[in-house]
Amino acid sequence: MATAVVSAPGKVNLTLDILGRRPDGYHEMEMLMHAVGLENTVCIIERQESGIRLSCSNPAVPTGEKNLACQAAKAFFGALGREWGIEIQVEKRVPMEAGMAGGSADAAGVLVGLNALAGRPFSAEELCQIGLRLGADLPFCLLGGAGLVRGIGEKITPLPPLKKGWLVIVKPERGMKTGSCFAAYDALKTVRHPKTDQALQAFCREDLPALGALLENVLEQAVFLPEVQDLRRQMCQNGALGSRMTGSGTAVFGLFAAKKPALRCARQLYQRGGSVFVVRPVAYGPRLLRLE
Repeated sequence: MATAVVSAPGKVNLTLDILGRRPDGYHEMEMLMHAVGLENTVCIIERQESGIRLSCSNPAVPTGEKNLACQAAKAFFGALGREWGIEIQVEKRVPMEAGMAGGSADAAGVLVGLNALAGRPFSAEELCQIGLRLGADLPFCLLGGAGLVRGIGEKITPLPPLKKGWLVIVKPERGMKTGSCFAAYDALKTVRHPKTDQALQAFCREDLPALGALLENVLEQAVFLPEVQDLRRQMCQNGALGSRMTGSGTAVFGLFAAKKPALRCARQLYQRGGSVFVVRPVAYGPRLLRLE
């Protein structure tokens, strides 16, 4: 049986702004996003039996038809016009309910893996079109690297990925459902918006101190969890150039100029519980590790 193994990175939002609400109910977004070296491994194995089976290393992850990885396989087969039996095995490293697109990373890994198994019938752009129907983060997760993302996630301007910098990422024990976070945002009376143009300029200059000062996420203002603000404060006290919640939360990241201060900060934060990671920004999306 043929097998494809794909490594699929999560992401952080260096900035996240909501420009308005569209007539279809979706929010018009503007986000400066970067893939990070915290990656799930997706293994796709062809089976003689028909259907899609999914297993995951994290028992808290639902493995039924509503899982985004299963939906991605169905969408791929629908676009291809034929299907075959597969088993999907996911090794989870990107935490759940973190705002790091872990589920979208799994789905992106499935699309890349199935495309390889099928002889690459679809281009990267066509895979993004398939992915967009499943979730707003899918196109960016498929492209990876860095980008300015607009619309509902479909308008991506690729950017030169950061060559410098380290990230400390902490996922508190409590998570946040994306729908609940957006509903809370819609109820806000006043919002502090990011200075996206300035952040983009600092990003392109790789001026990490300036970028750190311009990190912003409007959804953070809708998440009333004291641990988010506590983590941000501790990161900045321990050398972070800036710190924010990513996506709809609840993971918090700090931007560091060098590895040593990032590791020192991580050691301090291990003591408070939750999951702590020290990673680099990465220049890629899903990577095919093995095809046999």
